Amino acid sequence: MADDSPGAASEVTAPSSRGAVAALMFSQGVGVAGTQVTALALPTLAILLLDAGPLAASLVFALEYGIQGLTGPFAGVLVDRVASRRRLLIAVDVVQLLLVATVPLAHAVGALTLVQLYAVAAVSGALGGVTAIAVPTVVADFVPRDGLVAVNAKLAGARSAGQIAGPGLAAALVQAVGAATAMVADAVSYGLSALAMSLPRLRRDEEPERAAARPGIADSLREGIDVLRDQPLLARLAVAAAALNLGGAGLGGLFVYFAYQVVDLGPGELGLTQAVYSIAAVTAVFTAKRVVRRVGLTRVIPLFGPLAAGALFLIPLASLGAALPVLITYQLVFGFCATVWSVSWVTLQQRLSPPEQLGRVLGLSRSIGQLVVPVGALLGGALAGAVGTTGALAVFASIALAGTLAVAATRSQPALPGAGRA
Repeated sequence: MADDSPGAASEVTAPSSRGAVAALMFSQGVGVAGTQVTALALPTLAILLLDAGPLAASLVFALEYGIQGLTGPFAGVLVDRVASRRRLLIAVDVVQLLLVATVPLAHAVGALTLVQLYAVAAVSGALGGVTAIAVPTVVADFVPRDGLVAVNAKLAGARSAGQIAGPGLAAALVQAVGAATAMVADAVSYGLSALAMSLPRLRRDEEPERAAARPGIADSLREGIDVLRDQPLLARLAVAAAALNLGGAGLGGLFVYFAYQVVDLGPGELGLTQAVYSIAAVTAVFTAKRVVRRVGLTRVIPLFGPLAAGALFLIPLASLGAALPVLITYQLVFGFCATVWSVSWVTLQQRLSPPEQLGRVLGLSRSIGQLVVPVGALLGGALAGAVGTTGALAVFASIALAGTLAVAATRSQPALPGAGRA
Protein backbone atom coordinates (compact mmCIF):
# COMPACT_ATOMS: atom_id res chain seq x y z
CA MET A 1 0.00 0.00 0.00
CA ALA A 2 1.25 3.49 -0.72
CA ASP A 3 2.72 5.45 2.14
CA ASP A 4 1.72 8.82 3.53
CA SER A 5 4.76 10.76 2.43
CA PRO A 6 4.17 14.13 0.74
CA GLY A 7 5.36 12.72 -2.53
CA ALA A 8 2.95 9.80 -2.31
CA ALA A 9 -0.01 12.09 -1.85
CA SER A 10 0.52 13.53 -5.29
CA GLU A 11 0.77 10.14 -7.00
CA VAL A 12 -3.01 9.75 -7.21
CA THR A 13 -3.09 12.70 -9.59
CA ALA A 14 -0.51 11.16 -11.91
CA PRO A 15 -1.90 10.43 -15.38
CA SER A 16 -1.45 6.66 -14.97
CA SER A 17 -3.29 6.71 -11.63
CA ARG A 18 -6.09 8.90 -12.99
CA GLY A 19 -6.43 6.51 -15.91
CA ALA A 20 -6.60 3.51 -13.56
CA VAL A 21 -9.29 5.15 -11.41
CA ALA A 22 -11.31 6.08 -14.50
CA ALA A 23 -10.99 2.52 -15.80
CA LEU A 24 -12.16 1.08 -12.48
CA MET A 25 -15.10 3.50 -12.37
CA PHE A 26 -16.18 2.60 -15.89
CA SER A 27 -15.70 -1.11 -15.23
CA GLN A 28 -17.76 -0.97 -12.02
CA GLY A 29 -20.54 1.14 -13.51
CA VAL A 30 -21.00 -0.83 -16.74
CA GLY A 31 -20.56 -4.12 -14.88
CA VAL A 32 -23.29 -3.38 -12.34
CA ALA A 33 -25.67 -2.18 -15.06
CA GLY A 34 -25.05 -5.31 -17.12
CA THR A 35 -25.47 -7.58 -14.11
CA GLN A 36 -28.96 -6.16 -13.55
CA VAL A 37 -29.95 -7.63 -16.92
CA THR A 38 -28.88 -11.13 -15.93
CA ALA A 39 -30.42 -10.73 -12.47
CA LEU A 40 -33.81 -10.21 -14.15
CA ALA A 41 -33.29 -12.54 -17.12
CA LEU A 42 -32.30 -15.71 -15.23
CA PRO A 43 -35.42 -15.98 -13.01
CA THR A 44 -37.58 -14.85 -15.96
CA LEU A 45 -36.24 -17.72 -18.05
CA ALA A 46 -36.65 -20.16 -15.16
CA ILE A 47 -40.28 -19.19 -14.53
CA LEU A 48 -41.70 -18.33 -17.96
CA LEU A 49 -39.70 -20.63 -20.23
CA LEU A 50 -38.77 -23.61 -18.05
CA ASP A 51 -41.87 -23.62 -15.80
CA ALA A 52 -39.91 -23.41 -12.54
CA GLY A 53 -41.94 -23.20 -9.35
CA PRO A 54 -41.34 -20.59 -6.58
CA LEU A 55 -38.68 -22.66 -4.79
CA ALA A 56 -36.84 -23.56 -7.99
CA ALA A 57 -36.91 -19.93 -9.14
CA SER A 58 -35.66 -18.60 -5.78
CA LEU A 59 -32.76 -21.06 -5.96
CA VAL A 60 -31.25 -18.96 -8.75
CA PHE A 61 -30.97 -16.01 -6.35
CA ALA A 62 -29.86 -18.15 -3.40
CA LEU A 63 -27.11 -19.85 -5.41
CA GLU A 64 -25.50 -16.61 -6.53
CA TYR A 65 -25.14 -15.17 -3.02
CA GLY A 66 -24.57 -18.51 -1.31
CA ILE A 67 -21.68 -19.44 -3.60
CA GLN A 68 -20.14 -15.99 -3.13
CA GLY A 69 -20.19 -16.54 0.60
CA LEU A 70 -18.74 -20.04 0.41
CA THR A 71 -15.95 -19.16 -2.02
CA GLY A 72 -15.11 -15.72 -0.59
CA PRO A 73 -12.16 -16.82 1.60
CA PHE A 74 -10.60 -18.78 -1.29
CA ALA A 75 -11.14 -15.83 -3.63
CA GLY A 76 -9.23 -13.72 -1.12
CA VAL A 77 -6.32 -16.18 -1.20
CA LEU A 78 -6.31 -16.02 -5.01
CA VAL A 79 -6.31 -12.21 -5.02
CA ASP A 80 -3.37 -12.11 -2.59
CA ARG A 81 -1.37 -14.66 -4.60
CA VAL A 82 -1.63 -13.39 -8.17
CA ALA A 83 1.24 -11.36 -9.57
CA SER A 84 -1.12 -8.75 -11.08
CA ARG A 85 -4.53 -8.10 -9.59
CA ARG A 86 -5.49 -5.92 -12.55
CA ARG A 87 -4.80 -8.76 -14.99
CA LEU A 88 -6.90 -11.00 -12.73
CA LEU A 89 -9.82 -8.58 -13.11
CA ILE A 90 -9.47 -8.70 -16.89
CA ALA A 91 -9.37 -12.51 -16.89
CA VAL A 92 -12.48 -12.73 -14.70
CA ASP A 93 -14.35 -10.37 -17.03
CA VAL A 94 -13.45 -12.51 -20.05
CA VAL A 95 -14.61 -15.70 -18.31
CA GLN A 96 -17.84 -13.96 -17.25
CA LEU A 97 -18.44 -12.89 -20.86
CA LEU A 98 -18.08 -16.46 -22.11
CA LEU A 99 -20.20 -17.85 -19.26
CA VAL A 100 -23.12 -15.45 -19.72
CA ALA A 101 -23.02 -15.92 -23.51
CA THR A 102 -23.77 -19.64 -23.07
CA VAL A 103 -27.37 -18.81 -22.10
CA PRO A 104 -28.49 -17.05 -25.31
CA LEU A 105 -26.52 -19.62 -27.32
CA ALA A 106 -28.22 -22.56 -25.58
CA HIS A 107 -31.60 -20.87 -25.98
CA ALA A 108 -31.01 -20.32 -29.69
CA VAL A 109 -30.45 -24.05 -30.27
CA GLY A 110 -33.24 -25.14 -27.90
CA ALA A 111 -30.90 -26.70 -25.34
CA LEU A 112 -31.45 -24.40 -22.34
CA THR A 113 -32.12 -26.16 -19.02
CA LEU A 114 -32.63 -25.23 -15.37
CA VAL A 115 -29.35 -26.94 -14.53
CA GLN A 116 -27.52 -24.58 -16.87
CA LEU A 117 -29.21 -21.54 -15.29
CA TYR A 118 -28.19 -22.76 -11.84
CA ALA A 119 -24.63 -23.32 -13.02
CA VAL A 120 -24.42 -19.85 -14.59
CA ALA A 121 -25.81 -18.24 -11.42
CA ALA A 122 -23.37 -20.13 -9.19
CA VAL A 123 -20.20 -19.67 -11.25
CA SER A 124 -21.01 -16.06 -12.09
CA GLY A 125 -21.64 -15.39 -8.41
CA ALA A 126 -18.27 -16.86 -7.45
CA LEU A 127 -16.49 -14.83 -10.13
CA GLY A 128 -18.33 -11.70 -9.03
CA GLY A 129 -16.97 -12.30 -5.55
CA VAL A 130 -13.42 -12.35 -6.94
CA THR A 131 -14.03 -9.00 -8.65
CA ALA A 132 -15.52 -7.47 -5.50
CA ILE A 133 -12.45 -8.49 -3.50
CA ALA A 134 -9.87 -7.60 -6.15
CA VAL A 135 -11.09 -4.05 -6.82
CA PRO A 136 -10.32 -2.64 -3.31
CA THR A 137 -6.91 -4.36 -3.37
CA VAL A 138 -6.09 -2.77 -6.73
CA VAL A 139 -7.07 0.59 -5.26
CA ALA A 140 -4.87 -0.02 -2.20
CA ASP A 141 -1.94 -0.87 -4.51
CA PHE A 142 -1.69 2.55 -6.13
CA VAL A 143 -3.75 5.07 -4.13
CA PRO A 144 -2.09 6.75 -1.12
CA ARG A 145 -3.83 6.60 2.25
CA ASP A 146 -5.08 10.17 2.06
CA GLY A 147 -6.77 9.42 -1.28
CA LEU A 148 -8.57 6.20 -0.33
CA VAL A 149 -11.86 7.74 0.82
CA ALA A 150 -12.15 9.86 -2.34
CA VAL A 151 -11.43 6.94 -4.70
CA ASN A 152 -13.69 4.52 -2.79
CA ALA A 153 -16.47 7.12 -2.98
CA LYS A 154 -15.97 7.48 -6.74
CA LEU A 155 -16.24 3.72 -7.18
CA ALA A 156 -19.36 3.65 -5.02
CA GLY A 157 -20.77 6.40 -7.21
CA ALA A 158 -20.04 4.41 -10.37
CA ARG A 159 -21.80 1.39 -8.88
CA SER A 160 -24.75 3.57 -7.88
CA ALA A 161 -25.00 4.88 -11.43
CA GLY A 162 -25.09 1.31 -12.69
CA GLN A 163 -27.75 0.38 -10.15
CA ILE A 164 -29.87 3.36 -11.22
CA ALA A 165 -29.61 2.67 -14.94
CA GLY A 166 -29.51 -1.12 -14.78
CA PRO A 167 -33.06 -2.10 -13.73
CA GLY A 168 -34.72 0.09 -16.35
CA LEU A 169 -32.34 -1.15 -19.03
CA ALA A 170 -32.94 -4.76 -17.96
CA ALA A 171 -36.73 -4.44 -18.05
CA ALA A 172 -36.68 -2.72 -21.44
CA LEU A 173 -34.38 -5.31 -23.01
CA VAL A 174 -36.24 -8.31 -21.60
CA GLN A 175 -39.50 -6.85 -22.85
CA ALA A 176 -38.14 -5.95 -26.28
CA VAL A 177 -35.99 -8.94 -27.25
CA GLY A 178 -36.71 -11.63 -24.66
CA ALA A 179 -34.81 -12.68 -21.54
CA ALA A 180 -32.23 -14.91 -23.24
CA THR A 181 -31.26 -12.42 -25.95
CA ALA A 182 -31.18 -9.61 -23.39
CA MET A 183 -28.29 -11.37 -21.64
CA VAL A 184 -26.10 -10.51 -24.63
CA ALA A 185 -26.02 -7.00 -23.12
CA ASP A 186 -24.46 -8.38 -19.94
CA ALA A 187 -21.87 -10.29 -21.97
CA VAL A 188 -21.05 -7.07 -23.84
CA SER A 189 -20.71 -5.21 -20.53
CA TYR A 190 -18.04 -7.69 -19.39
CA GLY A 191 -16.20 -7.19 -22.66
CA LEU A 192 -16.26 -3.42 -22.22
CA SER A 193 -15.07 -3.79 -18.63
CA ALA A 194 -12.15 -6.00 -19.68
CA LEU A 195 -11.22 -3.53 -22.43
CA ALA A 196 -11.30 -0.59 -20.02
CA MET A 197 -9.07 -2.38 -17.51
CA SER A 198 -6.56 -3.27 -20.22
CA LEU A 199 -6.01 0.33 -21.34
CA PRO A 200 -4.30 2.14 -18.40
CA ARG A 201 -0.73 1.17 -17.59
CA LEU A 202 0.13 1.41 -13.91
CA ARG A 203 3.73 2.14 -13.00
CA ARG A 204 5.67 -0.89 -11.79
CA ASP A 205 5.81 0.37 -8.21
CA GLU A 206 2.06 1.04 -8.17
CA GLU A 207 1.24 -2.64 -8.62
CA PRO A 208 3.95 -4.53 -6.70
CA GLU A 209 4.84 -8.10 -7.50
CA ARG A 210 3.67 -10.64 -4.89
CA ALA A 211 6.19 -12.67 -2.94
CA ALA A 212 7.31 -15.86 -4.65
CA ALA A 213 7.16 -17.99 -1.46
CA ARG A 214 3.54 -18.79 -0.74
CA PRO A 215 2.05 -20.82 2.11
CA GLY A 216 -0.57 -23.48 1.50
CA ILE A 217 -4.24 -22.56 1.22
CA ALA A 218 -5.00 -23.57 4.82
CA ASP A 219 -2.07 -21.51 6.14
CA SER A 220 -3.07 -18.59 3.91
CA LEU A 221 -6.60 -18.62 5.29
CA ARG A 222 -5.23 -18.86 8.82
CA GLU A 223 -3.14 -15.74 8.20
CA GLY A 224 -6.27 -13.85 7.15
CA ILE A 225 -8.13 -15.04 10.24
CA ASP A 226 -5.19 -13.91 12.36
CA VAL A 227 -5.51 -10.40 10.94
CA LEU A 228 -9.19 -10.28 11.95
CA ARG A 229 -8.30 -11.63 15.38
CA ASP A 230 -5.52 -9.08 15.85
CA GLN A 231 -7.74 -6.25 14.58
CA PRO A 232 -10.99 -6.53 16.59
CA LEU A 233 -12.33 -3.48 14.77
CA LEU A 234 -12.29 -5.36 11.45
CA ALA A 235 -14.00 -8.38 13.02
CA ARG A 236 -16.75 -6.19 14.52
CA LEU A 237 -17.27 -4.50 11.19
CA ALA A 238 -17.71 -7.88 9.49
CA VAL A 239 -20.36 -8.79 12.07
CA ALA A 240 -22.10 -5.44 11.59
CA ALA A 241 -22.12 -5.86 7.81
CA ALA A 242 -23.56 -9.36 8.17
CA ALA A 243 -26.31 -8.04 10.42
CA LEU A 244 -27.15 -5.28 7.96
CA ASN A 245 -27.20 -7.81 5.11
CA LEU A 246 -29.37 -10.25 7.05
CA GLY A 247 -31.84 -7.57 8.05
CA GLY A 248 -31.70 -5.96 4.62
CA ALA A 249 -32.31 -9.26 2.81
CA GLY A 250 -35.35 -10.00 4.96
CA LEU A 251 -36.69 -6.49 4.53
CA GLY A 252 -35.91 -6.42 0.82
CA GLY A 253 -37.80 -9.61 0.17
CA LEU A 254 -40.91 -8.17 1.82
CA PHE A 255 -40.67 -4.50 0.87
CA VAL A 256 -42.54 -4.57 -2.45
CA TYR A 257 -45.30 -6.75 -1.00
CA PHE A 258 -45.57 -4.43 2.00
CA ALA A 259 -45.76 -1.35 -0.23
CA TYR A 260 -48.48 -2.78 -2.47
CA GLN A 261 -50.57 -4.87 -0.09
CA VAL A 262 -50.14 -3.31 3.37
CA VAL A 263 -49.81 0.44 2.83
CA ASP A 264 -51.52 0.59 -0.56
CA LEU A 265 -48.88 2.37 -2.62
CA GLY A 266 -49.01 2.32 -6.40
CA PRO A 267 -46.10 1.50 -8.73
CA GLY A 268 -45.42 5.20 -9.33
CA GLU A 269 -45.23 5.97 -5.62
CA LEU A 270 -42.98 2.96 -5.00
CA GLY A 271 -40.74 4.09 -7.84
CA LEU A 272 -40.57 7.56 -6.28
CA THR A 273 -39.25 6.15 -3.00
CA GLN A 274 -36.60 4.17 -4.88
CA ALA A 275 -35.58 7.28 -6.81
CA VAL A 276 -35.11 9.11 -3.50
CA TYR A 277 -32.77 6.33 -2.37
CA SER A 278 -30.69 6.79 -5.51
CA ILE A 279 -30.49 10.55 -4.98
CA ALA A 280 -29.44 10.06 -1.35
CA ALA A 281 -26.76 7.52 -2.31
CA VAL A 282 -25.33 9.78 -5.00
CA THR A 283 -25.32 12.71 -2.54
CA ALA A 284 -23.39 10.53 -0.07
CA VAL A 285 -20.84 9.70 -2.76
CA PHE A 286 -20.09 13.37 -3.38
CA THR A 287 -19.97 14.28 0.32
CA ALA A 288 -18.34 11.17 1.85
CA LYS A 289 -14.84 12.65 1.83
CA ARG A 290 -16.05 15.82 3.54
CA VAL A 291 -18.09 13.85 6.10
CA VAL A 292 -15.16 11.57 6.96
CA ARG A 293 -12.78 14.51 7.23
CA ARG A 294 -15.13 16.36 9.59
CA VAL A 295 -16.32 13.43 11.73
CA GLY A 296 -13.23 11.21 11.60
CA LEU A 297 -12.93 7.81 9.97
CA THR A 298 -13.18 5.72 13.15
CA ARG A 299 -16.14 7.80 14.39
CA VAL A 300 -18.13 7.58 11.14
CA ILE A 301 -18.53 3.80 11.55
CA PRO A 302 -20.30 3.70 14.96
CA LEU A 303 -22.44 6.70 13.99
CA PHE A 304 -23.62 5.96 10.47
CA GLY A 305 -24.09 2.19 10.84
CA PRO A 306 -26.76 2.45 13.57
CA LEU A 307 -28.33 5.44 11.78
CA ALA A 308 -28.75 3.35 8.63
CA ALA A 309 -30.12 0.41 10.61
CA GLY A 310 -32.41 2.63 12.66
CA ALA A 311 -33.92 4.03 9.47
CA LEU A 312 -35.17 0.52 8.67
CA PHE A 313 -37.76 0.86 11.44
CA LEU A 314 -39.47 3.52 9.35
CA ILE A 315 -40.67 0.78 6.98
CA PRO A 316 -43.00 -0.96 9.48
CA LEU A 317 -43.88 2.43 11.00
CA ALA A 318 -45.28 3.43 7.60
CA SER A 319 -48.20 1.09 8.33
CA LEU A 320 -49.44 3.57 10.97
CA GLY A 321 -50.17 6.28 8.40
CA ALA A 322 -48.60 8.80 5.98
CA ALA A 323 -46.90 5.86 4.29
CA LEU A 324 -45.40 7.71 1.32
CA PRO A 325 -43.66 10.48 3.32
CA VAL A 326 -42.41 7.96 5.88
CA LEU A 327 -40.97 5.64 3.23
CA ILE A 328 -39.38 8.58 1.41
CA THR A 329 -37.73 9.58 4.69
CA TYR A 330 -36.51 6.00 5.14
CA GLN A 331 -34.95 5.90 1.68
CA LEU A 332 -33.34 9.30 2.21
CA VAL A 333 -31.73 8.46 5.56
CA PHE A 334 -30.80 4.89 4.71
CA GLY A 335 -29.42 5.71 1.27
CA PHE A 336 -27.12 8.43 2.62
CA CYS A 337 -25.97 6.75 5.84
CA ALA A 338 -25.48 3.26 4.38
CA THR A 339 -23.38 4.63 1.51
CA VAL A 340 -21.10 6.67 3.79
CA TRP A 341 -20.81 3.64 6.10
CA SER A 342 -19.86 1.35 3.21
CA VAL A 343 -17.19 3.72 1.86
CA SER A 344 -15.72 4.10 5.35
CA TRP A 345 -15.73 0.35 5.98
CA VAL A 346 -13.78 -0.41 2.81
CA THR A 347 -11.30 2.36 3.62
CA LEU A 348 -10.71 0.99 7.13
CA GLN A 349 -10.09 -2.48 5.75
CA GLN A 350 -7.55 -1.06 3.31
CA ARG A 351 -5.78 0.93 6.05
CA LEU A 352 -5.73 -1.67 8.81
CA SER A 353 -4.93 -4.80 6.78
CA PRO A 354 -1.38 -5.70 5.75
CA PRO A 355 -1.24 -5.11 1.97
CA GLU A 356 -0.17 -8.69 1.26
CA GLN A 357 -3.19 -10.04 3.23
CA LEU A 358 -5.86 -7.53 2.21
CA GLY A 359 -7.52 -9.94 -0.23
CA ARG A 360 -7.99 -12.56 2.47
CA VAL A 361 -9.39 -10.04 4.95
CA LEU A 362 -11.85 -8.80 2.33
CA GLY A 363 -12.73 -12.36 1.32
CA LEU A 364 -13.40 -13.53 4.88
CA SER A 365 -15.41 -10.42 5.74
CA ARG A 366 -17.39 -10.66 2.51
CA SER A 367 -18.07 -14.34 3.11
CA ILE A 368 -19.61 -13.59 6.50
CA GLY A 369 -21.83 -10.93 4.96
CA GLN A 370 -22.85 -12.85 1.83
CA LEU A 371 -23.83 -16.14 3.46
CA VAL A 372 -26.63 -14.48 5.41
CA VAL A 373 -28.30 -12.95 2.33
CA PRO A 374 -30.12 -16.06 1.08
CA VAL A 375 -30.92 -16.94 4.69
CA GLY A 376 -32.56 -13.56 5.25
CA ALA A 377 -34.45 -13.73 1.96
CA LEU A 378 -35.87 -17.17 2.75
CA LEU A 379 -36.64 -16.32 6.37
CA GLY A 380 -38.55 -13.20 5.35
CA GLY A 381 -41.48 -15.05 3.84
CA ALA A 382 -41.60 -17.64 6.62
CA LEU A 383 -41.52 -15.03 9.39
CA ALA A 384 -44.16 -12.89 7.67
CA GLY A 385 -46.45 -15.91 7.65
CA ALA A 386 -45.91 -16.42 11.37
CA VAL A 387 -46.08 -12.86 12.77
CA GLY A 388 -47.41 -10.81 9.86
CA THR A 389 -45.56 -8.67 7.32
CA THR A 390 -45.26 -5.60 9.57
CA GLY A 391 -44.03 -7.68 12.50
CA ALA A 392 -41.45 -9.44 10.35
CA LEU A 393 -40.16 -6.10 9.08
CA ALA A 394 -39.70 -4.90 12.66
CA VAL A 395 -37.80 -8.09 13.57
CA PHE A 396 -35.37 -7.73 10.67
CA ALA A 397 -34.83 -4.03 11.45
CA SER A 398 -34.01 -5.01 15.06
CA ILE A 399 -31.45 -7.57 13.84
CA ALA A 400 -29.74 -4.94 11.71
CA LEU A 401 -29.65 -2.39 14.52
CA ALA A 402 -28.31 -4.87 17.09
CA GLY A 403 -25.51 -5.86 14.74
CA THR A 404 -24.43 -2.33 13.91
CA LEU A 405 -24.36 -1.39 17.60
CA ALA A 406 -21.61 -3.98 17.95
CA VAL A 407 -19.21 -1.42 16.47
CA ALA A 408 -19.95 1.20 19.12
CA ALA A 409 -16.67 0.31 20.85
CA THR A 410 -14.74 1.57 17.81
CA ARG A 411 -14.82 5.00 19.41
CA SER A 412 -12.03 3.82 21.68
CA GLN A 413 -9.77 2.73 18.84
CA PRO A 414 -6.43 4.51 18.54
CA ALA A 415 -6.00 7.01 15.74
CA LEU A 416 -5.17 5.51 12.36
CA PRO A 417 -2.09 6.51 10.39
CA GLY A 418 -3.14 9.48 8.32
CA ALA A 419 -6.60 9.46 9.92
CA GLY A 420 -6.66 13.21 10.09
CA ARG A 421 -6.78 13.37 6.32
CA ALA A 422 -9.55 12.15 4.07
